[in-house]
Amino acid sequence: MARTGPVPADRAALPLQWPLVGRGVEIDVFETSLSDPRAHGFVISGAPGVGKTRLGDECLSVAHRLGRTVARATATPGLQSVPLGALAPLLPASLGGARCDLVAVFDAVAPVLREQSDPGPLVLFVDDVHWLDETSATLLAQLVDADLVFLVGTMRADEPVSPALVSLWLRSRVRRVDLDALDRTGVDTLLHFVLGGPATPGTIATVWSASRGNLLFVRELVLGALESGHLLDDYGVWQLSGPLAATNRLLEVVEARVAELGPDARAALDVLAVWTPTSVRMLESVVEPAVLEALDRSGMLATRADGRRDVVSLAHPLYGEILRARMPVLARRRLLLEHAERIESLGARRRDDPMRVAAARVDAAAPADARLLLEAARLARWAHDFPHVERLARAARQDGAPPEAALLHGEALHELGAFAEAEQVLADAMTSVAPDDPLYVLAAEIRSRTLMWGLQRRAEALTFSRDARARCSDAAAADELALNEAALLGYSGRPLDALALAESVPVSDSARARTLRALAEVPALIVTGKPVTAAEKARVSFAEHRGLAAPMAITNPGVQLNHEIHALTDAGALHEALALGTSAYQALPPTAPPGAPMWLTLILGRVALLLGRPATARRWLGETIVRSDEHDIAGPRRGALSFVAVAHAWLGDPEAAAAAAGELQRLPELPHSRAEQTLGPAWARAAAGDAPGGRAVLAAAADDARASGHRVSEAWLLHDVARLGDAPGAADRLDELAAMCEGALVAAFAAHARAACGLRPEPFVEAADRFEAIGALLLAAEAASEAADAAQRRGDGRAASAHRTRAHHLSRSCEGARTPGLATTDAVVPLSARERDIATYAARGESAKEIAARLFLSTRTVNNHLQNVYTKLGISGRRELAGALQLSEPFSEDDR
Repeated sequence: MARTGPVPADRAALPLQWPLVGRGVEIDVFETSLSDPRAHGFVISGAPGVGKTRLGDECLSVAHRLGRTVARATATPGLQSVPLGALAPLLPASLGGARCDLVAVFDAVAPVLREQSDPGPLVLFVDDVHWLDETSATLLAQLVDADLVFLVGTMRADEPVSPALVSLWLRSRVRRVDLDALDRTGVDTLLHFVLGGPATPGTIATVWSASRGNLLFVRELVLGALESGHLLDDYGVWQLSGPLAATNRLLEVVEARVAELGPDARAALDVLAVWTPTSVRMLESVVEPAVLEALDRSGMLATRADGRRDVVSLAHPLYGEILRARMPVLARRRLLLEHAERIESLGARRRDDPMRVAAARVDAAAPADARLLLEAARLARWAHDFPHVERLARAARQDGAPPEAALLHGEALHELGAFAEAEQVLADAMTSVAPDDPLYVLAAEIRSRTLMWGLQRRAEALTFSRDARARCSDAAAADELALNEAALLGYSGRPLDALALAESVPVSDSARARTLRALAEVPALIVTGKPVTAAEKARVSFAEHRGLAAPMAITNPGVQLNHEIHALTDAGALHEALALGTSAYQALPPTAPPGAPMWLTLILGRVALLLGRPATARRWLGETIVRSDEHDIAGPRRGALSFVAVAHAWLGDPEAAAAAAGELQRLPELPHSRAEQTLGPAWARAAAGDAPGGRAVLAAAADDARASGHRVSEAWLLHDVARLGDAPGAADRLDELAAMCEGALVAAFAAHARAACGLRPEPFVEAADRFEAIGALLLAAEAASEAADAAQRRGDGRAASAHRTRAHHLSRSCEGARTPGLATTDAVVPLSARERDIATYAARGESAKEIAARLFLSTRTVNNHLQNVYTKLGISGRRELAGALQLSEPFSEDDR
């Protein structure tokens, strides 16, 4: 499975007809209706593209499987002028010219249908019944009323239907269901089936947001992404690496839908495509009310209340994108300028009006007042809409705006990942203001973070921040830069120094100062073993952060949520962390800076690993990686690759684990989580059969974490040392860490390692209970499995069986994880850690001499251990080792 990068899909390999998902309730209702003698039909109503025809086809297939006679017809606009045109293929050829005589047609058709009525009436699927001519609709209604036909029909919710057919469901002769678009989960399931594997949450969110669950749109957007090479398979997880692209078919569908409405409606839609969203009052100033009403009835518009006014937008985001893409440049420019002028003519009284006017003028490449552009950039910054900030502030700078525009521009570039340009803009801004100017302090903060995070020049960032602080004569400004420096120390891997510096800064009554203090202290408190305290501080600070009147040069409040999720995780509140993280992810706005989803998905992948869900972790982390690649931000990518390697190792894919670990080594270090970045390489070694090598990597990293004060990371690393066979080497220090760290996670690590130092099952049961209580089900399953081994050693077969049953039950929630702690055997006397190491190397094909050199043992000792292994496992030699040990790669003929 190892390869050099993501792999595009072969579109031709995708099924022509996509599987039906999210329609189980409707299929059940259809089957119930088909078997109910009182029900004579089943009609599916819904908006265009929601999957009515696909569901109708499935209903016909179900009827056929149940032994019913079935037939199909399709109504079209072209056949509306032909009496019985849609039903012609089903009529007897003997009718000839009598097809306009409805009585004669019924008399000719009825005997034929009565002959086919065993075991029930003909099941006739008529697609798009709203296009049936009146004669066909009347005949069909008569046949249904006579119980000669069981109708399966589809109809568009916004189209009129013949009264003859409407009467069928009004009189409860036919059951009507209204079909909605798929929800996000349905889109996720559909893509999993179609692509043959899971997609990242961000990919699902993007497809769902663009399509709103409309099946036609989902299909065409996915096919377009495959054609453009933007939808890639990266180690079994599908990821979008670029924007969605509409196919020609999708463009034609939307164009045809618009063409149905007439030229006046098309002109109104063009206005909305450029102005959206806009008030009803403003729209009525350029569009006739009758045209708007027609568009509203057709389902093309969406209206919502915004304060005391009604706001109108296009009903589907794709409509606007496609209309704008097909619009001539000069027409779009004219509409943009008309929009700006109309807002100004009404006084531009609403808070966001300056931003809308300025954006329209910038998009139209028209002159705009520098003061207007600066005010608009401020408003966009207040809303954390950095793409708009960047465009507006750049334009303001070109028109001679004051230094504040450069500060806004530099911050926006930083947030959008354009770090080199941000550094240049901010450096220029600082030369134009004095050190005592408030803008100098703000620019220094953003610039130091740009050097730290974006350009990976950490030592320079710290030196620069100190120098900037030394130049400030104002005490409050110096204190703000000191708190900024404390945050930089924490992210440089020096949390104890960060806490010490923050503590030296006097406490201020300023909400801004309290927010800056929290941003410095909370992450340092988490990693140094105070996650419960940190979670509460982050929760309080988030609320205050959101209410800041002047948020310039302070990162998005979402960072406080990330800190709280991290703190909850390290405190052992895993389910609470998952719920908060998932909610935060779903609430991310389209304008969120690229770093926001990167760090959030990285944290969610970490949570998923601790929960024992490696496949879920791989999906979250895959998104981190693809977003990091897209924006060339290396930091989160390195952390994600480490955890991805762990996930692959746990899922029994040593090649993928090794590939991820190897790629990680080529990236610059991420200091604030340096220790945990060794988890991937360590588990990759263990998955390849080198458990002692993995333990050595973990132990060295744990020493590093201890020296830097990263206590929770140290505990995680030491616990994995114990999981890979050296509990005595980890237990004492884990006991010390449990006494120093808040929360249930580190305490559970320590209890498990201590249990593994003994031979009794009871401590393992206690450890399993602790892990299960916090949601760490994989670790709970391992502890239960070890309890079974201990009970087996004691000769208590009944208890061993009960513990194994519990381990099996817990592991079923772990998405196929195959860790050493779960790789038990049926031997009466389980293997010791040393015996398992030697047996694993032997099963991989290493000679006794090679194993002895690797483990610093004598060849005789290795051979003695191997004989003990054969005896315990009840096998005759090396060739049976892999199967007995349940390894992912069996011993081959070449392994001698």
